Amino acid sequence: MKNNTHRNVLLSFGLLSGALTAEAFAQSVGALEEVIVTAGKRATTVQDTPIAVSAFSGDELDRALISKPMDLQFNVPNMLMSKGNFTTAAISIRGIGNLGVGSATDSGTGVHFNGVYLNGGRIFETEFYDAERVEVLRGPQGTLYGRNTTAGVVNMITNKPTDEFGGDITLELGNYDHIKAKGAINIPLGDQWAQRFSMFYNERDGYVDNEFDGNKIDGRDMWSLRSSTRWAGDNADATLVVNYFKEDSDRMRGSNQRCLRDSEAILGCLPTGLADEVTNSGATVTGFLTQISGRVLGVSFPADDFANSPKSRDPREQFLDFTPQYEVEDLMISFESNLDFADYTLTTVLGYHASDLSARNDYDFTVASEQWPLEVDVNLGPDGIVTVDRAYSTDRSTTEPEQYSAELRLATDFSGDWNFLVGGFYLDYQSDVHYYVYSAALEVYGQATGIPAEQRLFDNDTSDYTLETWAMFGEVYWQASDSLLLTLGLRYSEEEKSSKQRSIYLGFLDDPAAPNGGYEDFGGEWEEPTGKFNITWDVADDVMTYLTLSRSYKSGGFNPISASSPVLAEDASLAEFDPEYINAFEIGLKSRFFDQTLQSNISFFYYDYEGLQISTINNQTALNLNYDATIQGIEAEFVWVPTDNWRFSSNLAWLDSAMDGGSSLDTADINTLGTTENIISSPNSNVYVGAGCPEGVFPCSGLVKSLDGNEMPNAPNFSVNLGVSYGFYLESGMELVAATNYYWQDEFYTRIFNTGNDTVEKWDVWNATLTLYSAQRNWFAELWGRNLLDDDHITGQYLGDQNVGLATNQFLLEPRTYGVSLGYNF
Repeated sequence: MKNNTHRNVLLSFGLLSGALTAEAFAQSVGALEEVIVTAGKRATTVQDTPIAVSAFSGDELDRALISKPMDLQFNVPNMLMSKGNFTTAAISIRGIGNLGVGSATDSGTGVHFNGVYLNGGRIFETEFYDAERVEVLRGPQGTLYGRNTTAGVVNMITNKPTDEFGGDITLELGNYDHIKAKGAINIPLGDQWAQRFSMFYNERDGYVDNEFDGNKIDGRDMWSLRSSTRWAGDNADATLVVNYFKEDSDRMRGSNQRCLRDSEAILGCLPTGLADEVTNSGATVTGFLTQISGRVLGVSFPADDFANSPKSRDPREQFLDFTPQYEVEDLMISFESNLDFADYTLTTVLGYHASDLSARNDYDFTVASEQWPLEVDVNLGPDGIVTVDRAYSTDRSTTEPEQYSAELRLATDFSGDWNFLVGGFYLDYQSDVHYYVYSAALEVYGQATGIPAEQRLFDNDTSDYTLETWAMFGEVYWQASDSLLLTLGLRYSEEEKSSKQRSIYLGFLDDPAAPNGGYEDFGGEWEEPTGKFNITWDVADDVMTYLTLSRSYKSGGFNPISASSPVLAEDASLAEFDPEYINAFEIGLKSRFFDQTLQSNISFFYYDYEGLQISTINNQTALNLNYDATIQGIEAEFVWVPTDNWRFSSNLAWLDSAMDGGSSLDTADINTLGTTENIISSPNSNVYVGAGCPEGVFPCSGLVKSLDGNEMPNAPNFSVNLGVSYGFYLESGMELVAATNYYWQDEFYTRIFNTGNDTVEKWDVWNATLTLYSAQRNWFAELWGRNLLDDDHITGQYLGDQNVGLATNQFLLEPRTYGVSLGYNF
């Protein structure tokens, strides 16, 4: 019933749009602006590019209140963004994202800065400032962009220096003591050189009240500086951009934790739903370790450390005994040169990226209510030693990526029917990744059993991770007639991944005192040809259709697992996971009507997905497994400027995704009944003792569930964006523009099992602005508001493993924010 209702809404909207008469448009005096993009590695307008691409100029970013990448999802059809559980951004385009965990997994969305591919970019922290434009390419881009672009591409292009002196500065003030300043200055240096400096600074109080100590947390303290240097000659130009970013905040990696408490202390949290209750710690690793320690030491520990722990129903009110800390330093350098000679253009793009992240958080989102019979010193690494007399745990994620990349392209501009583009790409990427858990229970157990102090923690350690990849690619273009263009593209890619891995977990897994430090070598190599075939037909001057057949892929990898893991003892093949492949069909229409006042872009796509990489947590480790799926959808983008005063926009998206066969064990529901029946609690992975185990195996890990027909995670069936603005022209020459934007999103699932506690309910959000521009357009004053209804919407969530009692971490949309911006251009 729900789907039929939404289809009727979309159909009604389409009929309404078609009912607008030519007479109504004949009165139009507005005009749509042209946005130049480089989606096809050539400068073309959005309307002339046969790709589903959403592009936003710097002015459009401001107009749509897009200040950071997370805001893009409200303005790009079939795009979903959320904070990830392990310090990364979860980006999903057309239902495709990164559902894997570990250094050797990759996002399906290629993130680029001035054309430089970033394998470990900090996209979800970045602010858009001094931007020329932002492009979002929807759909596989396995030829020109290649690596890990099964979902699409996000490319941020910064403003280049020009030969005119000028600049701008903007100051924002808002609630939560929000202060933001951003600006730029452009300095010409003679006939051929120019320099541009830009910056932003953002500081605000936290969105969350920590009821434990009375402080506000989840605030921001960040700044960035950028230097852009450009040289331009008669037939050549070169631009060097250096971008530095730093953050030192109490940003929370998760926003909230929810649980439907299991009173029997077998699961910790029941799989039948989510509630604002605390986990039963008797079913967690804390409860397991303290009970063993109590018997060894001859003391009594609580059966449930959280028996009387407070829990608020308001996700903006938390009880945390550790203040989150989030520290980032990030350096990006891009260099691009273009040399024109005869009918050729030679383009060189060089890039460097280095980052250092340390993020710490309260591991259990809870303050233990029950006192222990002894005190214990817990080593929190960089945060020193804390002495506690109750359950206490924190976690810490660190990454230190560094990469070098180079791309070389040669493009032709012949006057005849044939042209081509050829190129090569190389990337060298290295990183060290740690995920630590520091816990009073680990310390107590270590003391009671004589485990060395350096092993009284959990450390999933991926050291010396190296990715080396190169590719050759090209496209041939045949102008078969004045209105028909055919494109054939091919790419060949090779990748090699390697690392040293270990997991320190008390005395259970790897021993750091071993001769090799407990490390084992992991690695793999992959190679694959991909490509596309495109037909573009110019039906009329402002009407273009296209059809594209393409194949893209994402390489395989190795799981972030210890060689000593019992998982590998059962099945050694689980050390690695296979590549994923996508065969895509897309047909689209791009059009403008009525004297360039109405823009209508529509596309339909169908994907056949092979080997989709999806992670699960089993026995204290992430396993990435492969599944098949099919996806289809429709996207429609409309912009109408009937007069100089009015501007209307709408984005409509429909998405249908389905797992194509396959089965898997749901670690939150191993008996498939949603109960604790026939389950024995274990600190790492529960055990099933009922009927149905595989022959010869009893007890077993549980019963698998069929996934056939289940929806893919992070893939809402429908979403709608509606925007309207009106400009009042004052007698003084000034203009007052009132604008509002509405976004609605259907419910979606966050795991492939599509259970009740995987469900994120549908939600909507309103934004609005009121902006006064001076007559000369050299200054403006703006009142703005985001999430005006102050709803605590969920953008994503992550189910923890049995160590935390199967609690679910949730990530929330920012609450209502409002303020004023003052800007001056010179």
